[in-house]
Amino acid sequence: MSIMHFKNERGLTLVELLAAIVLTSIIGVIGYSVLFNGIATYDRVKAETELRDEADLIMASMINELYTLKLSEIKVKNLPEAGTDNHYLVIKADEEENKEIGFIDGMVIINDNEVSLHNEIQIANGTKIEEIEEGHYRITLVLEKKDSNQKIETISEIGIINDKKPGGEGNELPEE
Repeated sequence: MSIMHFKNERGLTLVELLAAIVLTSIIGVIGYSVLFNGIATYDRVKAETELRDEADLIMASMINELYTLKLSEIKVKNLPEAGTDNHYLVIKADEEENKEIGFIDGMVIINDNEVSLHNEIQIANGTKIEEIEEGHYRITLVLEKKDSNQKIETISEIGIINDKKPGGEGNELPEE
């Protein structure tokens, strides 16, 4: 049985060492870019989720109030209010009191109560309530993050109960 001995004990050449460093660097850059893109995507998706959650909450609250509203209960339609970008309805709550629902001075108002927004979220331009036809409204809500360019636009349409007579006179329900 013969034993083979290697007589080559030169070590690594400079070219082999540089090739190993270049390959390691390439793998490191690819790994870093994947990790960095993953973190950036996470932050973007998190912000979008916060905006969507806030928009869903606002729209659900607003539609919940408008769903049972009757045309005869709407006293004033400020869509928009003259000289401002405020879009709101004044609703007869009872004989002595009126309530507002809509967007006033960058705030969401539902029954005279301000709906508090998350600290980093604000109402953006383009938020409005439009009357499509009598008793049908389109609500456009645009929210944006204060620290980024991210925006979300939510549009909903709702019909108000028409309790007016067909000719338009009076606001009472017809007697049966």
